[in-house]
This record gives sequence, structure tokens and C-alpha cells, in this order.
Amino acid sequence: MIALNAVARRDLRLRLAGGKAVTMVTVYLLVLAILALLSLPPDLGRLDDLRQEGLLLAFLVVATVLAIYLTSAAACGEIAVEGEKSVVDLAASPFPPGVVARGKVLTSAVFAAWLLLLGLPFSVIVAGIRGESLFAVLRAAAVTVPVAAAIGGIGALFGAVFESDFARSFVHWLTLLAAIVGAAALPRPWNLLSPVRLVILAVRDGLRADVLLVTALYALLSLAAGAAIARHVARIRATYQR
Repeated sequence: MIALNAVARRDLRLRLAGGKAVTMVTVYLLVLAILALLSLPPDLGRLDDLRQEGLLLAFLVVATVLAIYLTSAAACGEIAVEGEKSVVDLAASPFPPGVVARGKVLTSAVFAAWLLLLGLPFSVIVAGIRGESLFAVLRAAAVTVPVAAAIGGIGALFGAVFESDFARSFVHWLTLLAAIVGAAALPRPWNLLSPVRLVILAVRDGLRADVLLVTALYALLSLAAGAAIARHVARIRATYQR
């Protein structure tokens, strides 16, 4: 639990209150606010009926992609949060490798959920304008958080494996493109591995068996990322002790 994990507790405090973290969240909310503004009824001169079709779905897809990017970018250090320690820094701490690993994965999961929660008022506005069910918003969040936790955990691992900022950012963006764009081009049912496809299906058709299966796979991937982080921390410490 977060209350028992000092790594996650400290990381989340910095991500929710740090100067750069506040800027990051502000930009995220500003984008969502602009999208909500564009959803105003056509009689206010915003969008015609044709362009408003599927507006809630488009809004939720954008929110998902932004939440995943911001979570993973903060985790790998591409967006540096003041005071947040990387996996390499924590390898020199007294925390056991498992605590470090769980803390990093928990941080990504909770931070993504926090972003979605902050954007909830805008989601409600868009859903209300379009006459959509709020359950669609909850379904999108239910599949987004495990995906963000997995990719955030992988990002934290990248932050430990790659010393160069350029290499770390390059691999991070390559991973995002592969997950979001590359997976979407796969034939069915493999295209559900794309978070965009996953959210679209969850919003349109509900939490079907295939949606739940892919969501569970991402949850398992977050555990695998945590295990890899723990092994890397143990390897670093073994090297220092030689």
C-alpha cells in the first residue's frame, strides 16, 4: 500500500506539489479545458454536428494519451521532477529492492489516476453536452490506469538502464510509438494492445472479456517492470559491494 511504501509516498508528494509538476498538470488541464470548450453546442458557433460526433470518445482518447505520456515521462526522467530520486539514486538508499520497485510502479499508477481525477470535471462536461453516460468515463479510466502503470514502470526502468538523456528519451518515445501507434496497426485482436484501441472499445462496447484480458496483461506487465527494477537495484548494489 502507498501508506507503507516510503518511495511512492515521497515521489507522489513531489509530483503533486513540485514546481515543474504543477506546470505539467496545468498544461494537461489546459488541453482538456480547450477540448471541453470546443464541445460547446453548435448554436454557440463552436462545432457543427458532424464534427461533434464521437466527441466524448475523442476527448477520452486524448486524456488517456496525455496521462500515459506524462506518467512515463516523469518516471524515466524526461520530465524531471525536482527532488524525485531515480532508481539509480535509490539503489544507494537503505530501501530493499522490492520496496523501490513497488514504489516506482505505485507512483505511476496513482499519478495517472490523479491526472484522470483532475480531468474528471471536464469529462463530465463533455459527457453532459453530448448526452453520454458517465460510465463511459469510468470505463476509460479503468483501462488507462493499468496501462500507465505498466509504461510508467518501464519508463522508470529506462531511467536506470540508460545514462544518456538522449538515449533515455529516444527509447521512451520509441516505446510510446510502438504501444500507441504500432500496436494499433496490428490485426485484430492484437490491435487492442494499443491504449487508444483499448479505450475506444471500452467506451463504445463496455468492459468486454477481450478488454479485461488486455487490461490484465498490462497489469502483469507493470509487475514484470517492477521485478526488473528490483533486479537492477540488486545488481547495482552487488557491483558497489565488490
